[in-house]
Amino acid sequence: MTSRLSRRAFIKLTIALGTTAATLETSPAAFASAPPCRLTPEQEVGPYWIDGDLVRRDVREGRPGVPLTLDIVLTDARTCAPLVGAAVDIWQCDAMGAYSGYTKTALPPPPDFDPKAPGRPPERWHGGPPPPPRPTDHQTFLRGIQHTDHAGIVTFQTIVPGNYPGRTNHIHFKVRTASASHASHVGQVFFPEPLMVTLMQRDPYRQHAIERTTQGEDPVFVNQSGAAMIASASPFAAEGHVNGLRARVNAVVDPEAQPQAVEPFPGPPPG
Repeated sequence: MTSRLSRRAFIKLTIALGTTAATLETSPAAFASAPPCRLTPEQEVGPYWIDGDLVRRDVREGRPGVPLTLDIVLTDARTCAPLVGAAVDIWQCDAMGAYSGYTKTALPPPPDFDPKAPGRPPERWHGGPPPPPRPTDHQTFLRGIQHTDHAGIVTFQTIVPGNYPGRTNHIHFKVRTASASHASHVGQVFFPEPLMVTLMQRDPYRQHAIERTTQGEDPVFVNQSGAAMIASASPFAAEGHVNGLRARVNAVVDPEAQPQAVEPFPGPPPG
């Protein structure tokens, strides 16, 4: 079941998006000159990627949430031309912060865990980052693969992601070229902060008991160039109701690169 927003909510959402656009347009960073085809910064892969073969456009499998049409546009850093034929994996949590494959988390955070105090890890973790969780089920919701078309674009039908302790709303993606085992780029897609604040106050997201982590509180966003991966987003409506969002993000990738793994930040499993 998907969420439908009223006309009032649509107006509120449009204002939030307009505020974000104005902020971007007046930001000094928006005027910074950058050479064409500069490689897009990478983000950590996280512990919840599963090597699958679900080639599909629609990854929802009936999960509730605001429908999201996500375009990922890839450019070949060597030629500044669209990167054609690359395999793009996406994976994300649902509205309640759960990843498929990990719905029965083996290591839940202790009751006193504070995601905003990363210097004090849970007692059961004796130094260093927590051990990576192991899959607990065979569910596949909100995971899929598409190959870029002649314009270097893949499009997925998904939902706006929820959040979980220590992480703001995001969608993971991995670009594989040359062979299925060669990952040329690992990144994360983020969304305008005012938009997320607005949407997380609506069903089903507001049913989540976990306090939302803002972008400024998310160490991945802050320390791994998350601001460079904020998607442009716009609502689409019919009959006075918002039927969902369309978002687009661009990434410049060297298909022959051997990117070094980004060191993950410790954090609790999603709940």
